[in-house]
Amino acid sequence: MVGEKYRKPYQGYQRKLVISFDIGTTFSGVSYAVLEPGQTPQIHGVTQFPGQEQVGGDSKIPSVVLYDEDGKIVAVGAESDMDVYPELGEIEGSQRAEWFKLHLRPRHLDREQNFTAEDIPPLPPNKSALDVFTDMLAYLFKATKNYICQRQGDDLWNSVVNNIDYVLSHPNGWEGKQQAEMRTATIKAGLVPNESQALKRINFVTEGEASLHFCLNKIPDALNNQGENGIMVVDCGGGTIDTSTYTRVSNFLFKEIAPAECLFHGSIFVTQRAYYFLADFLQGSKFCSPEEIDAMAKYFNRTTKPSFKGPSRNYFIKFGRTYDNDQNYGIKAGSLKMKGSDIANFFEPSIQGIIRVVESQTQKSSKPVKIVFLVGGFATSDYLYNRLEEIFKSRGIKILRPDAYLNKAVAEGCVSFYLDHCVTTRMSKYSYGIEFCPTYNANNAEHKAREGQTLLVNNGDRWVRGGFSTILAKAIEVSEEKEFRSSYRNLFNEQEFASLKTKSLKLKCYRGSEDKAPDWLDLAPGMFPDLCEITADVTEVKKYIVPQHHGQTKFYVLDFDVVLLFGLTELKAHIAWKENGVEKRGPASIVYDAT
Repeated sequence: MVGEKYRKPYQGYQRKLVISFDIGTTFSGVSYAVLEPGQTPQIHGVTQFPGQEQVGGDSKIPSVVLYDEDGKIVAVGAESDMDVYPELGEIEGSQRAEWFKLHLRPRHLDREQNFTAEDIPPLPPNKSALDVFTDMLAYLFKATKNYICQRQGDDLWNSVVNNIDYVLSHPNGWEGKQQAEMRTATIKAGLVPNESQALKRINFVTEGEASLHFCLNKIPDALNNQGENGIMVVDCGGGTIDTSTYTRVSNFLFKEIAPAECLFHGSIFVTQRAYYFLADFLQGSKFCSPEEIDAMAKYFNRTTKPSFKGPSRNYFIKFGRTYDNDQNYGIKAGSLKMKGSDIANFFEPSIQGIIRVVESQTQKSSKPVKIVFLVGGFATSDYLYNRLEEIFKSRGIKILRPDAYLNKAVAEGCVSFYLDHCVTTRMSKYSYGIEFCPTYNANNAEHKAREGQTLLVNNGDRWVRGGFSTILAKAIEVSEEKEFRSSYRNLFNEQEFASLKTKSLKLKCYRGSEDKAPDWLDLAPGMFPDLCEITADVTEVKKYIVPQHHGQTKFYVLDFDVVLLFGLTELKAHIAWKENGVEKRGPASIVYDAT
């Protein structure tokens, strides 16, 4: 059985607090749990933020930061709404940062999904995505502290202030570089004092996995009945659609059975398509100013989009005054008439994207998928739900929405991930490895073809540059404890060996279309980017290396293993070596490429 009613009491000896932050493309939310020794933790949501008109269980705030012309924060979240706070419009040179989360995206997704930065609003001048993310995180942290203190007292907060763990969610497509940037933001935002504490107290989870934990808590019976088959969770958010597929392996544990996927097809792009349509349709009319188109798009986003039922009738978008009329453009009393069929077209690319990814996950899954759970703010759209239900019913797949606040799924699921930890096996999304130089073999056709890429090394051998050694292949089940390792050899002359203190290597990721990574980098140019650099201290292992000779040349051989753990929600690495026949290893630092 699964679900919050089966959660175990907290086994720690000291009161603790865990806070999760779901900073979404359009809205952000926070959940938390107080961990009392011997008691079963309960998950709570922060249901009130400064400046909100309405508060309650579905409470989230806009992911918006407003800056003045000097780059100072003017307003954040609900307090940045100019309809509620019109005085904000009088601030000269103000700059609005929204959809900033998408600026953090891995750039390889642009090529894979035909996505460009032109699809999202630019950041304010002299502000990076990390800057805005940090400011948003700091605001949420302050609001959460005030919320907890107001409801549970300053004494509780003071008792846990140095014993708080955090969970941050991110789309399925985000990787180690994005996690490293988010960790930096937690330090700048004041959640933790330094890098050492950040490594201990900051946890990451994909939005897909957080959504699974949310479903496990809200609808355990449905998951129990279907657990042995494939269970797919589709998190329909503002910016991304995150799809993950699992099967149950025991009462409390699930494993991923297909590589998770991430699409840029969230609800903001439905509104964006409406904006482009309106701008084109009204071109030449007296209602085509940017301000009026913005007003129409805002009304569409807040009212028309969530209430849209289907293409069979017309809908009206309010934007102006009662005397604003233009019969040629279907405008009467300040409202524009839109055909339902046109609105349906705004939804269609997102719907087709979800269909494609569900079919892709179904084909890749090792078990038949019988049930799909829709969560996230976009999942509250009845039109989206009904279209998907109709399409997949004939394929024997049932579409369900948990009876809960779907737009808080990730925030709550993050805390459940921390407490319940129901997923222990995940699927690798890419092939990972390092560039290496095999020993030249004249009988190997691939080596012969690369004779111009050979080099002579200190022991008299010839090596061939440009090989790719796969450490972890794509679509492999990876448990949290399982290590992936490969052995490598470096040769050093006497001068190089004397100055050797650390060993660094680049971990590469194959992003090509083939399931199996090629053995040579030149077979897929541009498809083997550096994922990160792994560095380890090798001063200890040097003590056990004796010099060797090739003729008059003295050289040293460093044999080592690269040990990687991919099964966690964050990559971990070690470099291992032998000392007198006994394996030793040291932690390796991981630095992600800045580009």
